[in-house]
Amino acid sequence: MPKAVFYYFKMKGLGEPCRLLLAYGGVDFEDIRFERHGQEWEEFKPKTPFGQVPVLEMDGKTYAQSYSIARFLGRKFGLGGDNIQEEFEIDQIVDLIGDLRKRAASVDYEPEPDLKEKRHAIYAKTVYPDLLQRINDIIVKNNGYVALGKLTWGDFVFAGLIDYLKKMLRMPDLEKQYPAFKQVVDKVFAFPKVKAYADAAPEALF
Repeated sequence: MPKAVFYYFKMKGLGEPCRLLLAYGGVDFEDIRFERHGQEWEEFKPKTPFGQVPVLEMDGKTYAQSYSIARFLGRKFGLGGDNIQEEFEIDQIVDLIGDLRKRAASVDYEPEPDLKEKRHAIYAKTVYPDLLQRINDIIVKNNGYVALGKLTWGDFVFAGLIDYLKKMLRMPDLEKQYPAFKQVVDKVFAFPKVKAYADAAPEALF
């Protein structure tokens, strides 16, 4: 029996950081992927703590919320800070990355096509560049990591979200425009267990 079961949709999205951390930690986990509007998801949804995924079942307990799961796994695998100040530094960059994702998602999931295009044009000029540059500068300052100048669970959040961000930002060449991003991604996927997971995972663009 697998030691853990991870539930998310058939995409990387907010689930991929947790999958990467599970792989890094060498956890034998069952990777359950739902169709976003499928019957299996609708049947499972009421069983989740908050009516949403990701959800992790591990060691007889159920965990929810993507960043909370990532933080839990990070601390479990020695990727947290050594004190509350260091924990805060990781948390704040993860929150900043989360702010970027939420703003991009608010545009990408806009159902009205004309409004979606108008908002994207505005955000691409007035919102995204500042946030992206700030994150890039923080990574440069931390020698290719998102915090503390060393590997933390925050790096796995960033590496796991990068393809999702590319899609929502409409920036397939994101790492070329912000070269420090590639340093984080390369460091995370250099771990053999992480690479093995990524090579074997079902194909998903974002």
